[in-house]
Amino acid sequence: MDKEKGIPKYIHGYEAIEQERLKEQAKVIERPIYDFIDFSHVNELLEIGSGVGAQTEVLLRRFPHLSITGVEYESRQIKKAKENMDFLGHGSEKVRFIQQDATDLQLDGTFDGVFICWVLEHIPDPVRVLKSMKPFLKNNAVVSITEVFNSTFYIYPYLSEVMEYWHIYNNYQVAIGGDPQVGARLGSLLEESGYKNIDLRSGGFHLDKRTRAEKKKVFSYWKNLISSGASQLLESGLVTREQVIAMQAGMDRLMDMPDSVFYYRFIQATAFA
Repeated sequence: MDKEKGIPKYIHGYEAIEQERLKEQAKVIERPIYDFIDFSHVNELLEIGSGVGAQTEVLLRRFPHLSITGVEYESRQIKKAKENMDFLGHGSEKVRFIQQDATDLQLDGTFDGVFICWVLEHIPDPVRVLKSMKPFLKNNAVVSITEVFNSTFYIYPYLSEVMEYWHIYNNYQVAIGGDPQVGARLGSLLEESGYKNIDLRSGGFHLDKRTRAEKKKVFSYWKNLISSGASQLLESGLVTREQVIAMQAGMDRLMDMPDSVFYYRFIQATAFA
């Protein structure tokens, strides 16, 4: 826990390079996520954990009729999100960002849809978020959540410098109050929080020599993703700089190997208020 603020640490940090990585991540994994999301009948959308607006940008491009309220705890992320929306020409009638704790929401409106992506993995008690947002959702509002299931990550050939770092990375996320396997629990969490008609699907990547260009792109994205936790792992004394460099070199090798394999599954939940 962050002793100063009493909130969980964020494994990826808030540096400028990380804010740009979030935008790139949204583009790389857009299709596997959004091809299975339908907000065509939603007008007022609540986005929990809106960050720098990386997913907000995709939402407004795919569903331009939406009006989005983004809830974010970190003021630095909100500042960057507003800059990103201004650059894209989205005014306050299309999107607004509110600085609040998602476990204790105090909103001034109701919504017919809610979107959460890569957020609950960082929350010690995800049920508190799901229950906190429920009073602000209209009857039968659609809930769309996409979350990690990190134990599914597999590479061929096995490189210890990559997989040992990945093991440390995930253990650290647990130690600071997160859950790198939270996707597997989405159905139970939603049911406990009082939602109905819960449906789950597994999405992700299984890339090999048949899809070399996409495989290279995803390996590059994954290298940047897990590198984003390096500063905190180094600060905590859990890895050495040499281990970080070896992991990154291993990812580069995998990226360029014709026979390498990248496999990972995330979990998507759809439910109704």
